[in-house]
Amino acid sequence: MKMPIRPLVMLSMVFFSFQSQSQCEADHTIVMADYYFAPAELTILPGETVAFVNVQGTHDVDGITNTLTGEPWNNPAEFYLEETEGTEEGTCMGVVTFDIPGVYNFDSSIGFQAQLGMVGSITVDAFTLLDLMLSWNGNDTAPEAWQSTYCMQFVCTSCAAALGGIGEYTVFLPSDNAVDALGDLMNLNQFDMLAIPDFQDILEYHIVEGVYLAEDLEPGMVLPTLNGEGALVGENAGGLTIDGVNIVETNYTADNGVIHIIDYGMAPSTSPEATVYQIVVDSPDHSLFEQEINANLLNDDLIGQPVINNNEYAPGHFTVFAPTDDAIFAFAEENGFDDVDDLFDSPYWDEILRRHIVETPLTSDQLSNNGLLVSYGGENIFTFVNDDGIFVENAQVTAPDLLAYNGVVHVINEVIDFEFPNPVGTCGTWTLNMYAPEGDGWSGVMQVLVDNVLVGEPTLQDGFSDSYAFAVNEGSSVDMNYISQFAGWPGNFEVVDAEGTILFDSDSPANSNSQYGTAAGVYGLKACSAAPECSQIKVTLYSDYDGWDLANLLVYDGPALVDVIGGFWFNGEALIGYVDIQNGDDVDFEVNGGYYSTSYSYKVEDGEGNILVDQVEQNVPAEDVFGVVICAATGIAEAPELMEVRFVPNPATESVRLTGIADDIRWELSVQTLTGQEALITNGVGPKQIDLGALSAGTYLGRVRSENGATRGIRLVVQ
Repeated sequence: MKMPIRPLVMLSMVFFSFQSQSQCEADHTIVMADYYFAPAELTILPGETVAFVNVQGTHDVDGITNTLTGEPWNNPAEFYLEETEGTEEGTCMGVVTFDIPGVYNFDSSIGFQAQLGMVGSITVDAFTLLDLMLSWNGNDTAPEAWQSTYCMQFVCTSCAAALGGIGEYTVFLPSDNAVDALGDLMNLNQFDMLAIPDFQDILEYHIVEGVYLAEDLEPGMVLPTLNGEGALVGENAGGLTIDGVNIVETNYTADNGVIHIIDYGMAPSTSPEATVYQIVVDSPDHSLFEQEINANLLNDDLIGQPVINNNEYAPGHFTVFAPTDDAIFAFAEENGFDDVDDLFDSPYWDEILRRHIVETPLTSDQLSNNGLLVSYGGENIFTFVNDDGIFVENAQVTAPDLLAYNGVVHVINEVIDFEFPNPVGTCGTWTLNMYAPEGDGWSGVMQVLVDNVLVGEPTLQDGFSDSYAFAVNEGSSVDMNYISQFAGWPGNFEVVDAEGTILFDSDSPANSNSQYGTAAGVYGLKACSAAPECSQIKVTLYSDYDGWDLANLLVYDGPALVDVIGGFWFNGEALIGYVDIQNGDDVDFEVNGGYYSTSYSYKVEDGEGNILVDQVEQNVPAEDVFGVVICAATGIAEAPELMEVRFVPNPATESVRLTGIADDIRWELSVQTLTGQEALITNGVGPKQIDLGALSAGTYLGRVRSENGATRGIRLVVQ
């Protein structure tokens, strides 16, 4: 409901007026008799008058000093009516006009009248701007204005004093939709917005000193806000604006001012931007940088408000080094890309982009010479300060300290240097293609190792797919080792050689399993190397839970350890290794280490897919398997009497039994360390128990020779 403004008299020290009137005409009357005022308590509106009429005794009206205490009443304004004797027809002592809201206490100071109870009060109850806002709460007919009187009363105490006091003010109040839009912009709900560090300044900026009805506003006026900064009245096709914001409803009045509704929030010029992301969006020189922040799904990170909103995790605060569009065009040209789109398609672009973001807020005075920063991609970058200015690697800061609530942006004139690796080896360039079917990237990284040297840790940060190119040389062995901090394999991958041949597809039927899912890594891919003398076998590790934790599978070709597969969590998926076997007449598989052996299982296949070892059974520990024959070595076929020779058990402790040999075959056993030192020599006929007391714990090579001259090597593990 719109109400007319009652001007408050505020000239010099004259806050009220009173006069004696023969008829004692007034809006209200207080009758005085011996020892009482009637009524003793009265509530009126500002500007109304009160007549004091004495019908008995001699009294005065003292609104200056409390007779009982001797202290001032501290009324909004002082008043006093001289001592007068009452008459039966009533003596008019005077009429007082009360303009200023508040409580006015008074008594009769004659003799002991105050002590005997002759005390009264008048409450001047104004309908203030705060009352007006409170009246809108829960009122279906009220304007769609932001009704958070809690903020105005308790978050901004200066606002409460202004809106509920005697001064005259104009309020530009955002609509509900305007506040919702600000919440979306700042990534905060209305409750969290209360924690904005300079929220009081922002609220004060919406309150203007003085009363300005809609008809009083003219374009070009600068209105003095409670914050101290002026707000400019403007005009556009839709009508009047304040600080560039549309005024959509006007002239909701109260006794001490007027409220206008606006369609967006305002902020003083000293307030930071909402987010570092919004600074980039608002800049006409950073359209490419904005595009790639969105394309790489970094925009959600860069609107995080971790200090203001402590209800949930949000990344940040940030320092963003923002290269201009011209800088990105120049970088693409200097590095041989056809255009910026070719640069953005590069497997290295995501890493380059993240080099421009640091998850620590640093203003220009905090950027030091030779200062080390860690980028959002985990790379080290350095800052330098000299007479020419501030530099990040090669890029100079041209516009520093663009402040936001979640960090700071510095504009730079170049893209931060990046050393592109040479992806070409003697066997060309291989490519790792990464996929995330759900479109939300991977939760970890793929370690790419060439001959056990880590050459990169690419990942699919966000989105559906990405690629990583790397060099391989002739004879290189390539491992793909997926590492994640979370359980679960988020997608699939493939490895493609220089000719475009898919060397490995984790999602192919051969490399996936309905129970365990697709392979989360692969070992032993060979680069343009000759086939092994015997064969290449495929070893697949499975787990019922989250991989083999720290366990691994040791693969021995005779006495030689030829591969170690596993040794890390691979998130409940399959882990595949390809192993070259040279001899193949005595291949052993040994489970080593780990904590959850009942969840480990594995199988071994030859080049044609025939299963050589099957240790896949849920909740049953995978066992060691020794003496698998993959290829028959020269001479073995001519001496079948030693084909089945075994040490049982193996590993052994105090003794071991030599088995798998006919009762009538004489033999000699030589046991050596892996460095060739003789540790034990014995002989016998047929199966025999052998004492191992002279051997310390370790791995040994046993060589059995029959009386016919045939030999066989057997590995022995002593515990």
